[in-house]
Amino acid sequence: MDKVVGVELSHRFAPIAVRERLALNNEQTIAALQELKKSYEEVFIISTCNRLSIYAYGKSHNEILDYFDKFGNYRQYLSILPDSEIAIRNLFSTAAGLESQAIGEHQITGQIRAGLDLGREYKTIGPILDELIRQSLHTGKRVRLETNIGKFSASLATVGFELITKHDYEMSETTFLVIGTGNMANLVTTVLDRTKIKKLYVASHDITRAKEMAKEWDGEAVDMENMHTALSEANVIIGGTQGEINLLHEETMAESKCPRANFALQAGGHKLFIDFGVPRNFNPSLKNDLNISLYDLDDIKKITYNGLLKRYDEIPLARKLVNEELDWYMIWLRNRKVAPVIEAYWNNMENIKEEELKWLLPKMGDIDEKTKELLSRFTHRLLRKISNPTIDGIKNIAQNIHEQDNPINTAKKILDIEGVDVFVPKKKIIVGTRGSKLALTQTNWIIDQLKKVQPDYEFETKIIRTSGDEGNIDVVGAFTSALQRSMLAGEIDIAIHSYKDIPTEEVVGLRVLPVTPRRDVRDVLISKEGKTLAELPKGAVIGTGSLRRSSQLMQIRPDLEYKFIQGNVEGRIRKMETEGYDAIILAATGLEKMNMLDVATEIFETDVMLPAVGQAILGIELIDQAGDILELVKKLKHEPTKNAADAERAFLIALGGGCNMPIAAYAQATETEISIEGVYASEDGKHFERATISGSIENKKTLARTLATQLKEKIESKRKVVLIDATT
Repeated sequence: MDKVVGVELSHRFAPIAVRERLALNNEQTIAALQELKKSYEEVFIISTCNRLSIYAYGKSHNEILDYFDKFGNYRQYLSILPDSEIAIRNLFSTAAGLESQAIGEHQITGQIRAGLDLGREYKTIGPILDELIRQSLHTGKRVRLETNIGKFSASLATVGFELITKHDYEMSETTFLVIGTGNMANLVTTVLDRTKIKKLYVASHDITRAKEMAKEWDGEAVDMENMHTALSEANVIIGGTQGEINLLHEETMAESKCPRANFALQAGGHKLFIDFGVPRNFNPSLKNDLNISLYDLDDIKKITYNGLLKRYDEIPLARKLVNEELDWYMIWLRNRKVAPVIEAYWNNMENIKEEELKWLLPKMGDIDEKTKELLSRFTHRLLRKISNPTIDGIKNIAQNIHEQDNPINTAKKILDIEGVDVFVPKKKIIVGTRGSKLALTQTNWIIDQLKKVQPDYEFETKIIRTSGDEGNIDVVGAFTSALQRSMLAGEIDIAIHSYKDIPTEEVVGLRVLPVTPRRDVRDVLISKEGKTLAELPKGAVIGTGSLRRSSQLMQIRPDLEYKFIQGNVEGRIRKMETEGYDAIILAATGLEKMNMLDVATEIFETDVMLPAVGQAILGIELIDQAGDILELVKKLKHEPTKNAADAERAFLIALGGGCNMPIAAYAQATETEISIEGVYASEDGKHFERATISGSIENKKTLARTLATQLKEKIESKRKVVLIDATT
């Protein structure tokens, strides 16, 4: 069944260096629309300096992902919007300014409207997205009218103006050069126009446009190719063009012979550069010059937080309004699915009316046209009143179109409109998942596998926020308990888990099935300077949230410092780059699913580091009762993976540990045999044991418990020796 889907690259997850590589100009946006229209009924694109958002109406978001792949391997930076509710909420939140770099800014609505106009012009937008986009603009307007989210200064233009005043320029003695005459330059110069300045230069690739703007702002136009005089004279230079600029953009400033570039290193007096351009208008190496201050969009993002605090207070009310509009649109979308039935029913009623009037009018004798018109209007009103309850009933059915007895088909029979074809899925399954990119990636993959097994079902993704997402990973079931509560409450039908996150304590009424073949079980090292574990200097800081990993690495490099780190994949990588870590350890399977394995500096084989219990295994949790859902999930069950998961789980339970204990296990199963390798250590890693056991697959749990007992006894024996030595 078709749905609204999307993929987005935005400032939330992608640095400016990535965003500028994927920035689409108008011609590229048109080409993208036309290419994606081959795969989707409807397509809509928002392309701005801070985001590239592609929304479509179709069966899956996968074709949009394939389009992004043409640019290179950027999946780690993408936000997946796999289902109607998720995609629509994201667009409405964007229109409301909740996803903007400057919360609540107004400019995004103009950019959405421009995308709508472009889609209409090139006929890539149909009735579904047209209504969606218009509703998003209405949502943005409503949020700004009913909250104060847009009433505090926090736009990029305002922030740029505040940067100028922060550098203590006397405005009346300051010369400005604005490069570009697009939206961003217009906003900045509008702010500047409120203050008396010494002089304003306006440069553009289009000299005619530059002259028009300069005249409007009482400035002087300069040609882009001949602006070195203006550059030398200007104190503040603002870049806001999305076109390529041969200005301060050479890769190596020191080697450049271009006078327009070298002036920056030679000019006297301090200069302030504010770069709103994507791609960046100014060479980032200018920041190395003591006489220059340069701020690009990422820098501006870092310094806007204080100015946004008041707007943040308005976010809860804004989100409430977004959700109200989302509910309205979802009702409209479901009603539209049954629109052909309603239209056919009404046409039948109209035909009956016309036939009956043909019978009635001749029998009324000689009547005037006014009486005929009155009779026609009367019969039309009568039909409306008679049909309204039926039409409302069909609309109510549309809000729950997945009932087992297919009420839409029943309605078709009752209304005698068998010729209308409306797809009614046999069943709707709501799939619960966490909202992280990794969780969504593996959930979408599992849904694709389920669709292959049962294409007549509809699968809807529902994001559930867990304790782990809030940063509280110390509680049991940090990443699973919220999903389990939703399932028991009937809000979701199944939940997708990383098997290693599932607590050993079972939840009454639920069961978990390990599904699909196991992926790569190994762990990887990502180091800031590209060094392997052996190459890291003594005292280097390794970030890991797992005692299992640190205890094993301590056997190889006890001279390193192992420091706690938490967060999702991209969050940990960001912390490594900004918070004093030299390297971090992550699971290979997570990077592989996000198409990020190339960022790994070193991959540890299992003889170096055993995985966590259940690592690289996916589990589907569901209500523990026979039925269609259980039978469907069973078809994804992979017996060797299940046997390995059962054995590792038994090993973990026997040691009484959870995911935060220094315990590791890796079981490999065939149809008849199983081999289990395990690690058990003290929390400080000083006492460490590793061993292997093998035997018949029928004895998998007994073998796992035996191995656990052996390792535990060895650790306890070592502890006793230490205690005896300490007392003597």
